[in-house]
Amino acid sequence: MRIIASFILLSCSLIPASVAAQQISGRVLNEGGKAASHVKVQFKGKPGTVTTNTEGKFTIVAKELPDTLLFYSAGFESYNVIVTDKTVRDSSFEVVLLSTRTKASITTPVAGGNSAVNNITRNNSVKTTGASGPAKKIARLDSLPQSTRGVIYKSGLLMAAEVSDFNKWKMWEDFSENEFKNYSGHWEIYPKERYSVLVQNKDHFAEVGQPVFLINKRTNDTAWSAVTDNTGKAELWAGMQGSKKEEGYIITSPGANDIVSPVVFVEGINKMEVVAPCAMSETVDIAVMVDATGSMSDEIDFLKIELENVLRNTFTEYPNLDLHAGAVFYRDKTDEYIVRHIDFQTDLVKVLNFIKLQRAAAGGDVPEAVDLALQSALDSLHWSPSARSRILFIVTDAPPHDESKEKIFQLIQKAAAKGIRIVPVICTGADRSTEFIMRSMALATNGTYVFLTDDDGNASLHTKITTSFFNAEFLNSLLERIIRQMVIADKCPEQKEVDIFKNTPRNIEDIRIIADPAKRSIIIESKAHLKEIFIADITGKILIRLESGEKQIKWNVNLGTYPNATFLVKYITIDDQWGAEKFTLND
Repeated sequence: MRIIASFILLSCSLIPASVAAQQISGRVLNEGGKAASHVKVQFKGKPGTVTTNTEGKFTIVAKELPDTLLFYSAGFESYNVIVTDKTVRDSSFEVVLLSTRTKASITTPVAGGNSAVNNITRNNSVKTTGASGPAKKIARLDSLPQSTRGVIYKSGLLMAAEVSDFNKWKMWEDFSENEFKNYSGHWEIYPKERYSVLVQNKDHFAEVGQPVFLINKRTNDTAWSAVTDNTGKAELWAGMQGSKKEEGYIITSPGANDIVSPVVFVEGINKMEVVAPCAMSETVDIAVMVDATGSMSDEIDFLKIELENVLRNTFTEYPNLDLHAGAVFYRDKTDEYIVRHIDFQTDLVKVLNFIKLQRAAAGGDVPEAVDLALQSALDSLHWSPSARSRILFIVTDAPPHDESKEKIFQLIQKAAAKGIRIVPVICTGADRSTEFIMRSMALATNGTYVFLTDDDGNASLHTKITTSFFNAEFLNSLLERIIRQMVIADKCPEQKEVDIFKNTPRNIEDIRIIADPAKRSIIIESKAHLKEIFIADITGKILIRLESGEKQIKWNVNLGTYPNATFLVKYITIDDQWGAEKFTLND
């Protein structure tokens, strides 16, 4: 039986500034909002233990801050919280104690490890509810000193950029032919021959979570398998391990007619129709896989705050979704541990507290145990087979070991087959080779690629990645946007649609879109010539490239084979500016 207590420091009071010591008063509550009595509170390694009273209240004196406050009680695992001046000023934080009877284990032995970082099995308990519906859990975790050597820890400091190869018409356009040849040869992975497939039902609604297979006609082997995403699309790859290009493939999916002569992406999108009602799962799995080796020590504290902020905001933004969060932290084979994880939880506080406890150390060489961490992320976390979206953020600055190349490829295949979309978030010191393998992971699993930039004023923290062009934005906002794009879907008729276009480029040329639902077509009109023009889905993924003549200002586009959905018309002006306008196509 699992027993959980959530502790919230509700108020603090200070002795006058002339006295060095600070008196901290608070109240401890359990998860049901009741007072938690007989909980011992002390500063770690120091005398002076106090105990919460029957109202859950306590008062303790801190001689110097920051310091570590320890909460413990019979039958519970102890829990540490770093208390700072900011904690006192903000006057609230929340922690979680787990029963010592909770089944827990770590993937590999930890010498002198803290029991609070053990793996925690998936929580399927029912959330408590109040008169107004499900209770919302909002955690405030002050896990870091307010300032270390003048660096302030808070969310919204790091800047990052996205390289979405799916939002381009040509992939790898910022890698030269020789670079692609060298790096693909080194990693023995060749993400070039792409087959994009769109699955919908007979009523023109996208089918989410539909397995799709690319079959070699000659050998009848499965070249690649994937699962349709929240927009009903899947990405399939031929020759991913460098095999000789075959003359023929078949795309197949349960309940649909085979596509016997599929086309590669630059020739169009392959469309399939299945006999199925419009249905949409409300389950979403989001996991983070974080490199915790010594090379990450200059960034991990910032990143933990950012990840906590992103997960907290995501749980708040989608109260009607069945959200699950999990985490994996990893080092290398000769370190104190290789992999630690917490399984998917509906109670976000548990995951945030697990993340809060992790520290960067050890390592020593450039490659890390990415293969073992990815294996744990895929196998130890219980991904929902019926989820609408499955997202895995990989936060690292280092590539896998060369000897794990074959295993990495197999794990990428496995992730794609399970519909797990990998989003690498690349940090300090990552080189061009690391960029290649991580972008390959993103492409192979229908994900996207993110890297930190040095445009945030913290130039000492990270170096610029060699990608030629990017738009920098705050990391937490960028990750929230990616989650939004991978989660929100054009709903069935009885469901309320949600607008996700919070970052749509402006319609700078004031193009006009006239939709004709009866003919399932649109007319695009522009006052000026456009250099390039595309039709994209709600995530920005390009579906169609339209021919644009030198004086052309009007386009007729037949969308009869595309599902009911919201789309974007994306265009490039003659002075190389991006613009966009959205439209909805419904019967």
